[in-house]
Amino acid sequence: MSISKDAWVVFFAAMVGAFAVASVTFADINSSSITVSVDNSGSITSSTTASASTGGNIATGSTGGAGGAGGDVTVSGAGDFNNGGATAGNGGAGGNAGDGGFVETGGASSTASSSNTLNDTEIDLELASTTANINSSSITATSTSGGAIVSDTRARARTGGNTATGSTGGVGALGGTVEVTGAGSNNNGGATGGTGGPGGTAGVGGTVFTGAAVSTATSTNLMNRIRIKIFF
Repeated sequence: MSISKDAWVVFFAAMVGAFAVASVTFADINSSSITVSVDNSGSITSSTTASASTGGNIATGSTGGAGGAGGDVTVSGAGDFNNGGATAGNGGAGGNAGDGGFVETGGASSTASSSNTLNDTEIDLELASTTANINSSSITATSTSGGAIVSDTRARARTGGNTATGSTGGVGALGGTVEVTGAGSNNNGGATGGTGGPGGTAGVGGTVFTGAAVSTATSTNLMNRIRIKIFF
């Protein structure tokens, strides 16, 4: 079998095409305009509250008991040559008041923190890996952003509203009385009433001891932040 000259030419051309390496050619950007437009809007309403309290504590004092009343002397009817000399009983002493209550609390601590972000935009424009050359071209980036952030952050710590009252001593009682009724002669009398009892002493009043009150509030708001990166 013989192969003609034309057949060999066709075979050689086919082999060259089979082993040829394909190449990619990037197109140039010439006299062009690239526009990036960003339009954002929105709103955020945030309310953050923290509260701590050790207040409202009450330590009351005590009250001493009242003293007992002294005995009375009563004489009735007629009599002669009465030397008297009777003595009524003394009043009892009032009771002493004990110490008031004691309240001790730990510290009050409150922390409130809020972080709000609105319309955060990031744009990457990659041209270096997709084009061969950029000539007489312009890139324009415009941004229109609007919005509102309403943030209310509150922290409150309280140790107030505490009450410590004093103690009250007991009341002393009245002494006894002497009462004589009826007629008599040569009555020397000499009867005496009893003395009133002393009042009791007051104890130590109530005591309230509270820890420290610490309040911390932080608020971070970020709105309409735009980052545009252009790579040539």
